[in-house]
Formats: sequence, C-alpha cells, structure tokens
Amino acid sequence: MFRRSKQTTAPLPKPPTEEQMMEDLQLYHETRPRIVAKIDVEGESLGAEPKIETWWKEFEATLEDHRELQDIKLNLEQMRTVLQKTKSNLQSSCKDIELQIEHDLERIRTTLNE
Repeated sequence: MFRRSKQTTAPLPKPPTEEQMMEDLQLYHETRPRIVAKIDVEGESLGAEPKIETWWKEFEATLEDHRELQDIKLNLEQMRTVLQKTKSNLQSSCKDIELQIEHDLERIRTTLNE
C-alpha cells in the first residue's frame, strides 16, 4: 500500500563553502556598479542619508496619517455597531408587522366565515 517511490527530482545542491562565499563577496565588491548620486528638488542627494529635519517631517506626517487612520477605524466600528442595531430593529419591526398582518388576516377570515 505504502510503497516507496523513486525520487523524481534531482537532489539539492551542496551549500557553498566558506571560501566560495568569500570569493563571491570579493567579486561583488570589485564588479558592483557605482551609484551616481542624484540631486532632488530640495538640493539633497538622493543616494545620501536624508537630513534630520526632512526625516522628522516625514515621521510626523506618518504619525498624523496613522492617527487619522485610527480615527477612521474607530468611526467605522461605531458605524458598524449602529448598522447592526438598526438591522436588528428592522428585523424585529418586520416580524411585528408580519404578525400583525397574520392577525388581521385571521380576523378577516373569521368575519367572512360568519
């Protein structure tokens, strides 16, 4: 029932030796392309570290975006709760109306049969 099948895939290759990794690393440093720094609109080098003021502005903007998203999430949760209550009320009202219709129909049948 549970027979061993022949291995249909090739065995995994052996991991590189430490010497091979060091050689690859040396070749990478020798042959990697040089990055030419470009200047953006504000006069900062795009390849360089951003100025601390720029970083703080982006950080504060990100925090504000996060706060806004949290407020939106809270608002959506409140709306969801209100919608669930409204749905429940509508279902209850619908059930009451159906019962009232059944009651009225029963009274009409009784009146017609007399």
